[in-house]
Amino acid sequence: MRIKFIRKIKQRINDIKNVCSVAGLPYVYEMVIIPHWGKKKDKLARCWRKHEAIINFLEKEYATLIKKYSLSVQSVSHPIIAKKEAPIWVCWWQGESQMPPIVRSCYQSLLENAGEHPVHLITEESIDQYIQIPTYILQKVKKGNISFTHFSDIIRMALLYEHGGLWLDATIYVSRPLKDKIFDSPLFSVAPNIDTELVSQAKWSGFLLGGYPQEPLFGFVRDFFFEYWKKENRLIDYFLIDYAIYIIRQNSPYINVLLESIPKHYKIFDMEQNLDKPYDKEYFTQLCHQQTFHKLNYKIKYTTYTADHKQTIYGYLIKDIP
Repeated sequence: MRIKFIRKIKQRINDIKNVCSVAGLPYVYEMVIIPHWGKKKDKLARCWRKHEAIINFLEKEYATLIKKYSLSVQSVSHPIIAKKEAPIWVCWWQGESQMPPIVRSCYQSLLENAGEHPVHLITEESIDQYIQIPTYILQKVKKGNISFTHFSDIIRMALLYEHGGLWLDATIYVSRPLKDKIFDSPLFSVAPNIDTELVSQAKWSGFLLGGYPQEPLFGFVRDFFFEYWKKENRLIDYFLIDYAIYIIRQNSPYINVLLESIPKHYKIFDMEQNLDKPYDKEYFTQLCHQQTFHKLNYKIKYTTYTADHKQTIYGYLIKDIP
């Protein structure tokens, strides 16, 4: 309990440093203090006060870029790309050989269900084949100013804007062959059916995102990241990608319509929540058939066998992984 409290205090201190660095001391109260101090029943309202403060600040700082993309989407012309040729992107910076077992299982499931779509694994060695990231961003990644989690946000938006296709986080398990309709829309994502205090309101997911090349949403978020990291050394908020998406959604009716059309995915976390349970063929088949994508987590330690020596679902998923 004490360790958890100390961790929270350290996180709040870091949040204060981040906001001071990016927005200045006057914003600390609304962006850091308000969301974490007050009655539980008022938390949602307090979180939205924080969201509004961050949104207002970013809209002022990046007004020119927002205006450019809110106007440009009035007449969008996408490059023609055959659906079966649409690429699929997944990233593991250290390469396939360094993937944890559950990540490799996810990657293998993608390869098995991708059909004719080319699957590109983005690594430190392969990234230059597909996109060029500004030198100042690469330098800040090396210095630790930009974590790899947030670097991957930049990578996915640059890849999707330049090439289109589908981005999957390395922890997405694919249980059924991908359908062509996934590649039919200028924008594809999943909207988990969950209650959340996050600015995204669970209306989209950065971990699974796709669409046509030169789609304005991808272009705006990519260029926003490029401009943001040109002058900043800290994140104003961990979910910066969602703030960027929210802002262009609010300023572009075209993008708002696309985001509002994303279907709810009611059970995308079901498999992850049951990985420690005994493997049962019928139940696992049911999990796999209820939808195509399943968000897992490689940072949690799961057991391969239960206390009474029954193989778990996690154990089943990694049993053939070298």
